[in-house]
Amino acid sequence: MKNHQLRALVAIADAGSVRGAARALGLSPSAITQALKDLEDRVNAPLIVRASSGATLTECGNTLLPHARLIVSQVERAHGALNEMRGEPCGKLSLAITPWIALCFLPEIFIQFRKLMPNVQLEMFEGLMSIAYPRLRDGSVEVFVGQQAPDTVNTEFNFRPLLSCGLTVVARRGHPLAQSRSLADLMDADWLVCLDSDMECRLSKKMFYRNGLPEPRNVHYMHSLMVAASVLQRTDAVSIFPWPLAELCVTRFKFCAFPLREELEDTSIGIVSRLGHPQSAAANCLIDILLETIRDSDNTGSVEAKRVLQSTERLF
Repeated sequence: MKNHQLRALVAIADAGSVRGAARALGLSPSAITQALKDLEDRVNAPLIVRASSGATLTECGNTLLPHARLIVSQVERAHGALNEMRGEPCGKLSLAITPWIALCFLPEIFIQFRKLMPNVQLEMFEGLMSIAYPRLRDGSVEVFVGQQAPDTVNTEFNFRPLLSCGLTVVARRGHPLAQSRSLADLMDADWLVCLDSDMECRLSKKMFYRNGLPEPRNVHYMHSLMVAASVLQRTDAVSIFPWPLAELCVTRFKFCAFPLREELEDTSIGIVSRLGHPQSAAANCLIDILLETIRDSDNTGSVEAKRVLQSTERLF
């Protein structure tokens, strides 16, 4: 199997069509078709099914896809490492970053990174665990600034702790249950929650069980802060946010935090990467900027950044 063939498969999976893959890679559709045919001949199995609406992967194609992503990303990083040795950092750095870090610190990080790494393209994903960890595994994300996933870090990932914070329940300002003092008062509400990376051990379930309550009946799942914010602003749904994110959303989205008497579990934010995979110079540069930005925000940051950091405990 050759790298250009695997790149074609990955591009088709991402674009949903041969033409879309060709546009993404800057090649002709015939070149993509030929690369895919050669790959199918090599593995002796069909990898995509074409239809008028586009292309979908077969069972064999889906089995090969995560391996293809990993190989393609490792080849790109190998080229990047050689360019670094020549003093020419370039290529692409893909990262996922938890929403409250992104809202509070990412603009300054972006500005400083672009000054130091002008030839490196950034690809940034919303850092929810259900998005970040699968991408870390398949190599399409090099660094995740976000929450530690249970039972995975010691075996698959390296976790460098940055900040610890508590959790709180949030909803729109003026919510009819905004003065509730107990989780028991919220059992009948619509809950918006994030699934964690293994899609089994849900935060909401653990939170309620720990306080002797069953999981609420009306639980809905989200994979985007903006989706959650839009629903929370216009409905009586509630959600679970880390305190720093709640601090930001109180002013930006007119949310309120519920004064619950239960103590909700703390969560840690850190830098997550795959074990056994050296980080690129671009990744190390971005991490250094992140650490410096957080340190400086204690004294010289915006009022908003200082307020957010007051709800955290620094771990570095």
